[in-house]
Amino acid sequence: MRIEGEKILCLFRKMSGPHVIAGTGRHREQRAIIEGLPAVCIVRKEWRYRGKR
Repeated sequence: MRIEGEKILCLFRKMSGPHVIAGTGRHREQRAIIEGLPAVCIVRKEWRYRGKR
């Protein structure tokens, strides 16, 4: 399952990371694995697309 948004809130018990991974151009992305019983993610600010689709 994939969750997309400008801001995502995660409630969890344990985290491994964050690790910096390669992105596009000069952008650096981060990756973290979260665990919980259950781990919950909530989109706080929806992603707005500007331009042609």
